[in-house]
Amino acid sequence: MIFIANIEIQSVLICVVVFLFLSLLLRSPKDFPPGPWGWPLLGYLPNIVISAYRTGQPLAQLLNLLAKKYGPVFSLNLAGKSVIVLNNYKYVKEGLNNPSVSDRPRVDEADDGEGLAMASGEPWKERRRLTLTTLRSFGVGKRSFEENISEEAECLAKEISNLRGKAFDPCHFFTNAASNVICSVVFGKRFEYSDISFKRLIHMLNENLKSVSSGALNRMIPFARYLQSSRSAIMATSRNRRNIMEFMRDNVNEHKKVHIQNEPTDFIDVYLDEIKQRQKLNTHSAVNDKNLLHTVRDLFVAGTETTSTTLRWAVLYLVLFPEIQHRIHQEIDSVVGRNRLPRLADKTELAFTSATLLEIQRIASIAPLGIAHFCGEETTIGPYTIPKGSIVLPNLWAIHHEPDLWANPDEFNPERFLDEDRELQEKEELIQFSIGRRVCIGENLAKMELYIFFTHLLHQFIFKKPDDSPPPSLEGDSGITNYPKPFLVELVVRD
Repeated sequence: MIFIANIEIQSVLICVVVFLFLSLLLRSPKDFPPGPWGWPLLGYLPNIVISAYRTGQPLAQLLNLLAKKYGPVFSLNLAGKSVIVLNNYKYVKEGLNNPSVSDRPRVDEADDGEGLAMASGEPWKERRRLTLTTLRSFGVGKRSFEENISEEAECLAKEISNLRGKAFDPCHFFTNAASNVICSVVFGKRFEYSDISFKRLIHMLNENLKSVSSGALNRMIPFARYLQSSRSAIMATSRNRRNIMEFMRDNVNEHKKVHIQNEPTDFIDVYLDEIKQRQKLNTHSAVNDKNLLHTVRDLFVAGTETTSTTLRWAVLYLVLFPEIQHRIHQEIDSVVGRNRLPRLADKTELAFTSATLLEIQRIASIAPLGIAHFCGEETTIGPYTIPKGSIVLPNLWAIHHEPDLWANPDEFNPERFLDEDRELQEKEELIQFSIGRRVCIGENLAKMELYIFFTHLLHQFIFKKPDDSPPPSLEGDSGITNYPKPFLVELVVRD
């Protein structure tokens, strides 16, 4: 009887596998991108998890290895989700400029389509237009905003100058500084570096960003989070998310108490005026109290994370490559002198300094897979048919480390961004803020911040490794961003 039962179980399993195999064949169009086969139900997801565990390689690098076998556009079945990976510049540019690939996949948290980052369709377009218009009205991304950033850069320099001769972790200082720039626009205020409550908020934000996988895939594929995180970690992430939203809610409520209609002083005021106007017209709108909270959260997160993480990588590379730091000091002294701070107008003359900043963004690839896109209707990318409902994942890390684009891509070499005349030469293949219809809404602001913070810090300080600490590692840790492992730095105030 046991023998017969085993035969029956095996027969059922074979039938299930055959059924899934045939279903996949029938569901995939003729010109569907090639890719590896996976397990029943879970697809290739276990292979990804096992490979990451065994090799320690981030997801973007594992996908790059698969591209060498299956080509620059390939497919993966991840727990029933069809994922299309774009692994070179040509297809990333084509795919992310395709209107059919402008949406975001749905996530399990029902409210996450209410802001900007995870919104789709007309609601996303409406909120993006309003957000861009509002940010521009406050000068964000324009040269007139330089003064605002410079003031925060001076606050940062003053704060860390007190630590001269002491080893310290720059993470909190850089995160607080970057956050204050966007907070001044969104909330109309900044937060002191000693503010305990804000320190706690930043810590929760950093912990949550570490828990989200590259491309945010583990938020879109339910099985993935349970394979990668413990139950306690998932609960901590949810608790942090609630606390962060409570911070947003408190600030919005404070604005509502003192808000004077049509006299806005910050982003929240403008949004409240817009909500009131649409309520008067009695029009159905994707602009309301609920998505105000989530839009504010998205701006806060986006305006804090990438800039602060890039600055940490910048200091790390300059500590490990002191000769490059010395050349930057020489260039800044030659162009700017010691009697004033660098300005945006100096950028063309600070060619090597600007090239170094671009090289840091290339080699570190802060957002290795960006955020996944969603195919709202069947379309094509290159020679391939992409079915409706597919998740589309751009591998930005692969582009930034493509040997055909960048000679010796693993080598830190700012010279690659200088032309024969030693002038700055930016390259379109450097897409650190993504590309296409969902390019980062804060790209211009982030570029200004990075340049001003970077040049102000290098004008005033020498960064070096503390004598009694081990050399910091250039291997990053991956959440939704690629961030450096914790390290200590010591600074010397320049004369």
